Amino acid sequence: MEAQNWINSIINSTDGHQKVAPRKDLLAQIQMRVADEAPVSNKIIWLAAASLLLLIGLNFRTIGQSSYKTKSAAVQAMAADVNKSNQLYSHE
Repeated sequence: MEAQNWINSIINSTDGHQKVAPRKDLLAQIQMRVADEAPVSNKIIWLAAASLLLLIGLNFRTIGQSSYKTKSAAVQAMAADVNKSNQLYSHE
């Protein structure tokens, strides 16, 4: 019963609050600010697109050239010694 009262108090917590209304001239003010901004030139847009394509191409080239080398026996032995179990901390 106490839990139900708590739930009801949370649900009804906004009763009596007034809905917030924006100022009447807010939309016009926002539209004026947007209209004042200079548009981005086509040169900048094409430069950004070319840079993005170059970055994607370089990433694919790097992924294609990378090769996974096998670990040496010494590294594998050390890793096996350190990771005797899957536990991060030992509970000894």
